[in-house]
Amino acid sequence: MNHSPKNRAAFTLVELLVVIAIIGVLVSLLLPAVQAAREAARRMQCGNNLKQIGLALHNYHGSFDALPFAAGGTVPASGSPGYSALSQLLPYLEQAGLHEKINFSRPLTDPTNDAARLTNVTAFRCPSDLDNPQPQTGGATNYMANVGSQHIWQNPLRQDGPFIRARALKFRDILDGTSNTAAFAERMLTDGSNGMISLDSDVFLGSGDPATPDETIQMCYATDVTNLASQFPIFMGAPWINGQHVYLHVDVPNRRSCGFFPFKATMPASSRHIGGAHMLRCDGSVQFVTQSVNLTLWRAVGTRAGGERLEGEL
Repeated sequence: MNHSPKNRAAFTLVELLVVIAIIGVLVSLLLPAVQAAREAARRMQCGNNLKQIGLALHNYHGSFDALPFAAGGTVPASGSPGYSALSQLLPYLEQAGLHEKINFSRPLTDPTNDAARLTNVTAFRCPSDLDNPQPQTGGATNYMANVGSQHIWQNPLRQDGPFIRARALKFRDILDGTSNTAAFAERMLTDGSNGMISLDSDVFLGSGDPATPDETIQMCYATDVTNLASQFPIFMGAPWINGQHVYLHVDVPNRRSCGFFPFKATMPASSRHIGGAHMLRCDGSVQFVTQSVNLTLWRAVGTRAGGERLEGEL
């Protein structure tokens, strides 16, 4: 009987290394595609969230013959912020129970509103953005109302967007047309810390007193953002109940944000999507606007009754 061992085929060390190298190359090629597919899904969900806000906006107007105010309330405390437009849209976003928890006759900072303030609403968050760095502040939002193209952002007489402070406008006040006027747009959450610098999301404290939107941009970019003293004492994005979380059409999406005392700012739309941010128009349509959009055109779509002619597409 022949007891000699049989010849067995096996990988040599060189062949094994080649196979590992090939697998590594395939993984490196596949990973970006997987990440891109995930981001595409997140971007689609983000746009859908804005579409739901647009639908809620039209249903709200159908019920009250008016749009929500940008910031206000029945009995706001002296100097306290007002309620956001999102807080008024809750019943039309399948959040009637949450809306009932808000006592609009009291300041939003009143303890009776803590339960609502701390509630996270999935539909208010873009899945591409980072987690809320200050959950104790309240539930966050990435979707903010458009108060217009002017840098004097808390003066209702200068707010030329469809949402203004302590006053509810109507669709008929949007003389430029609902399809030519922005309603909401995305904005990234700030990093929640004045001890670190995040150029893409922080709000910086500008010096000086800008007289025009263009001067506001110039002064903002002249600010020394490497100095932690230039951190503006504001956490943009939370809580969603707070009407201070609005955006401006002073500058195009994904540009620097700055605040100037008293009550002047450039607070652009922004997102963690590549190249731009989603915008909801007053007619309910949603568009992804690139950060290379023409500034004049972007400011025109930010006004409700500017009389501008929108030459070209965003």
